[in-house]
Amino acid sequence: MENRAHAIAAVVFLIVFSVGAVLVYYWLAHRPDEPLTYAIVTSQSVGGLSEQSAVQFKGLVVGHVSSIGFDPQDRARVILRIQLQRDTYVTHATYAEVAMQGLTGGSVLELKLGPGSRSPLATSAAHPALIPMHAGMLDSLVASAPVVMRQLEGVLSEARQVLDQNNRAHIATSLQQLDEATRELAAVEQQLPGLLQGMQRSVDQSHALLANANTLMRDAQTPVRNATRLEASIEALARSSRQLGERLDRQTVPDADTLSQSLQQTSRQLDALLRELKAKPQSLIFGAPKPPPGPGEPGFHDGKDRQP
Repeated sequence: MENRAHAIAAVVFLIVFSVGAVLVYYWLAHRPDEPLTYAIVTSQSVGGLSEQSAVQFKGLVVGHVSSIGFDPQDRARVILRIQLQRDTYVTHATYAEVAMQGLTGGSVLELKLGPGSRSPLATSAAHPALIPMHAGMLDSLVASAPVVMRQLEGVLSEARQVLDQNNRAHIATSLQQLDEATRELAAVEQQLPGLLQGMQRSVDQSHALLANANTLMRDAQTPVRNATRLEASIEALARSSRQLGERLDRQTVPDADTLSQSLQQTSRQLDALLRELKAKPQSLIFGAPKPPPGPGEPGFHDGKDRQP
């Protein structure tokens, strides 16, 4: 009986130990702070990265590189395994780049978001999800370096053609002229203070002239008012003259016609008098001759009384 009791106790202990071990393993494998594992497969260079290299997202460290090595199926590719914090924002649009870290020259693996779905990327330790690798800025510069070098060689070749002997002479002449212009500018700069002082004096004189002009304008207001009154007086005199002229026209024209008729009659009488004086100038001394006596008057002589 004792052997059977010991056997039962041993079996119970083994069962309890096995259940406890399973529970501890399950707890350790699924604890809340367990990092998530992702994989990166790339044919690009990962120079500067190593195990324990930092993984960053938006400038914050969210994990590290757990392993790095060649792909057993394709030795031209590199496989990186990274472990990230569970709260890291990883989606189907997430990609990775190798970036330089400040002035130290070290490299970090930086996660970025590109176009695509923003749904979370599920992963597990047994089957880690793949995150694509994009070429970083340094890789892009290295890839474009040959093209840039060829372009630079072309620019240098054109520069050599431009800077031939004649053009170099022209450039030297231009530099000399520029030097002379600089010296002239320096001389002008030395004269600027005097010019500025002269301008200031001119401005002061202008202010004084403006003040005098204002005074003259105020003094000229009185003659202007007098001239206005004189103009009004002249206009009144002109109106009086026009009225007088109209009145003279109405009154003088008939009198002038009568006077003209009288003058014409007097002129005719003077003509007759002159003709008579020419015919009988003695009349000026003796007077005009009396007319001969008529019939019945003394001295009248009829033709009958004449003797044959």
